[in-house]
Amino acid sequence: MAPNSLSPASLVIDYHSAYGVHKMTIPTRDWNSVPLTGALGSYSAWDATIRDGESMVNELVDALKPFVPSSTHFDKATTYQQATPTSPNIPRGSVALTQVGTSALTNPSAAVSITFIFKTLANGIAKLMVLDAPFGSTWLSPILPSGFGADILALEAVFRDSGNAWSGRDDTQPDYCSKVTFDVNDKLQRMYFR
Repeated sequence: MAPNSLSPASLVIDYHSAYGVHKMTIPTRDWNSVPLTGALGSYSAWDATIRDGESMVNELVDALKPFVPSSTHFDKATTYQQATPTSPNIPRGSVALTQVGTSALTNPSAAVSITFIFKTLANGIAKLMVLDAPFGSTWLSPILPSGFGADILALEAVFRDSGNAWSGRDDTQPDYCSKVTFDVNDKLQRMYFR
């Protein structure tokens, strides 16, 4: 493992909204080509068990669905391996995803990002960012743990679960979600509204 790199492995989730095509890259622990039940290999989980890759990614995507509208479709998950911090990041396998968003919010979503900011066990940062997601009622201020609803708590539980292999860029386990922020992605705003 190497701090601030995607070594030894990462997972990319491809999804599209009504406005554009996006990717979410998440560092993971080490990957193995042998799956347990699915077709995406397996990962070394934080609790020293082996976690099926396809089950792990589907669990996370299911927890992300409530934050995006039904016009957002999760398309594919691809696992990458990087032997050393300076080695190429090589795709090793992918699976199709079929989940769609379930958010009932009617707030604007074009170019809006939601960022879930986690502290890691080494006091680093791990982030999950979803694009083209409707903003909540706290547009200008972050949602802090005291204001977390059931959907945020469910996502936090999945991402920090020691039976999974999600990681921060500091190569340590996500510990807890410290806040959730909403913002406008300037690059997407220019692309969508020029």
